[in-house]
Amino acid sequence: MRMAMLATAALVAVTAGAGMGSGLTLKPCEIHGVQAKCGTFVVPENRAKPNRRTIGLHVVVLPAWSKPVAKDPVTYLAGGPGLGATQLAAGLGQAWVALNAHHDILLVDQRGTGRSNAYSCPKPKTPIDTTAQLQSYTRACLSAFGGDMTQYGTRMAMDDLDAVRAALGYPQLDVVGGSYGATAAQVYLELHPSSVRTLTLEGASAIDVPFFAHFAVNAQRALDELARFCRSQPSCRKAFPGWERRFGELVKTWNAQPVHTRTGATTTGDQLASVVHSMLLDVNKAISIPLVVSRAAVGDYAPLNRQGNGDLGVSPQIMYWSIWCNEPWAGLGAKGPWGTDFDGYTTAFIALLRRGCTYFPKRTEPRAQWTFPSSRRVPVLAVEGGADPQDPATNLPGLKQHFAHSRTVIIPHAGHEFDISGCVNRIDTSFIDRGTTTGLDTSCLSSAVTPQFVVTG
Repeated sequence: MRMAMLATAALVAVTAGAGMGSGLTLKPCEIHGVQAKCGTFVVPENRAKPNRRTIGLHVVVLPAWSKPVAKDPVTYLAGGPGLGATQLAAGLGQAWVALNAHHDILLVDQRGTGRSNAYSCPKPKTPIDTTAQLQSYTRACLSAFGGDMTQYGTRMAMDDLDAVRAALGYPQLDVVGGSYGATAAQVYLELHPSSVRTLTLEGASAIDVPFFAHFAVNAQRALDELARFCRSQPSCRKAFPGWERRFGELVKTWNAQPVHTRTGATTTGDQLASVVHSMLLDVNKAISIPLVVSRAAVGDYAPLNRQGNGDLGVSPQIMYWSIWCNEPWAGLGAKGPWGTDFDGYTTAFIALLRRGCTYFPKRTEPRAQWTFPSSRRVPVLAVEGGADPQDPATNLPGLKQHFAHSRTVIIPHAGHEFDISGCVNRIDTSFIDRGTTTGLDTSCLSSAVTPQFVVTG
């Protein structure tokens, strides 16, 4: 109740920061049950053609609920690519309640997401089997969209964010990015270094480390770590001896002869690898992998079927394709073999994206513009899952050389997705409030509950 009263008072009384700049008026609103201030900031779709088509960016501010209010708000850059940041308002408001005490939280739906001119291609009425059908479908989608797809990249979006910052009168931002959002955060720092007070990267890869170049190897490393973790628990070691070897065997045999795992559906080895990869992203699912694999090896597919279809799929969003098809960090030119059980799955994922990109318009994105930024001033905190199959700490090489005031924090056993509340939140809050990694207390990680493997079900 006290929190709600303070938040309501802040909505009425806030004068520092939100609303002080020109061109953007924020009004009290409720978003996903959270009291906030909302507005629309209009920017050119193409900054080289400022008098042509425009985009309305959806902006949400959760005002600080206690004085003094810091001049620097915390802004969160969402992952995907494709997720709108304002959709996370309720969760972030709850997880970041301590940060929100003295910092506004600024959320902007990146162009092409959320309520910032998002558009998704409609589901095709019939399967797309030929190149002619793909070309026709792509052209119809672009025609219905009506905008310039080449203008929906990360660099344009980070210029948008800085324009919003300036319009609201904030001198600097505390930038937090998760997954793809961490990629965007690096681009923001590269383009607008004076606008960044602190930088927090969660589940990140350096922007000059191609995503797919290490995708299979990172997944195998995470699986190997899971196998070691299983062996460390007597119940898992006893229940599932040799499960990792069986997984590799299943991938090969199911690719040679797909298996009927449910009525009307068959599963290939690459699809199995896709399911296992999706489970590795979250430790709460990863602890069931030995069970899923061991049961599948003896013909019991019920545990596997409960895990869904994996992550071998793509988004219909225009913005998603604009980024994957053009930006060098994606690494769509990667080629195996990588010597892992995830080689076929990785190759299939790349092929799926490359095929989808065939008829979408291209833009010039020189690789020289996509280098890991450096700063002697900005402090950087990197928070990484110890068993991340996608963006492990090894994908941030030389962090200390690029950022003198930096620190990497590893969450034991965590995958790519981890809870930002609790311990991680306390670490983030301390870093942002103090503006330095020096003396950062991470001792709460040592008291984290060790996940227990699922051995029945």
